[in-house]
Amino acid sequence: MSQTQASFKTWMTLGRVSNLPTVWTNSLAAALLASSAGALAPPSWLVWGLLLVTLSLLYLAGMLLNDLLDADWDQQHNNPRPITLGLVSRRQVRLATLLLLALAGASALGLSQLIEQPRWMLGSITLLVGCILGYNLLHKKYVHSVWLMGACRSALYLTAAASLAVPPEPIWLCATLLGVYISGLTYLASQEHRNQLLSRLPLLLMLSPLALAIYADTLWFWPVLLLWLGWLGRHYWLHLANPQRLKVRAFIGAGLAALPLFDALVMAVANQPLGSLFCVLVFFLLPHFQRWIKPT
Repeated sequence: MSQTQASFKTWMTLGRVSNLPTVWTNSLAAALLASSAGALAPPSWLVWGLLLVTLSLLYLAGMLLNDLLDADWDQQHNNPRPITLGLVSRRQVRLATLLLLALAGASALGLSQLIEQPRWMLGSITLLVGCILGYNLLHKKYVHSVWLMGACRSALYLTAAASLAVPPEPIWLCATLLGVYISGLTYLASQEHRNQLLSRLPLLLMLSPLALAIYADTLWFWPVLLLWLGWLGRHYWLHLANPQRLKVRAFIGAGLAALPLFDALVMAVANQPLGSLFCVLVFFLLPHFQRWIKPT
């Protein structure tokens, strides 16, 4: 591998870009659900572009900030992240984080000029940034700060919906269910360095998307639901069921890979079959991407 390729992969690892497609499917599902619930036209291509750019930049900034603030902890616990391995300096990561945040801010301001009710969108982005900063500052000190990570995904859903109008009622439910799922997954992630499963309560939190079945009135909702349950069930059996062969990190990767299936369920509820199919295809691609760039 050349030095340029190695450097590129280092920054991709810092940004955990294997999870980035889940940001896009979250945005797609939220915006299409908002448009169907409010009988609105989907966003224009320019709005789509700026929305995805803004949310992608904020995601990457959050991931870099996580490594930057965790660098001392990673070094003490021999966690082989790029900063502790000496592949990139803290100064470089700090400058890159500030640049990403500045670009995200500029993109968000540009987006606000293209939509009719920008206050909701700017408010949800402000909430998202606050949750990103709060989680990264607190997660090594307070275990229940995982709810801030869940709130990040909830705020992402609200931001995508607000690119059309005031987020309608179904969006708030879907955003909440997604936040609970991510919080449960993050509870597990807080113990991945020890490879321990201290409680199965986080696994119950991860079943929150089952509540979407109450609103299911399309036939393809059920195969997607079975695929999601089968995927998580299989990886639970492989990686968590037997205490003698725990692989918490592997299950977390599987849980992240399942995020597009949540979006597929949301779009099935919204009667958006093509969007639902797209998210299922992303789901099948993500595990291959995770083999190149570690998701955690």
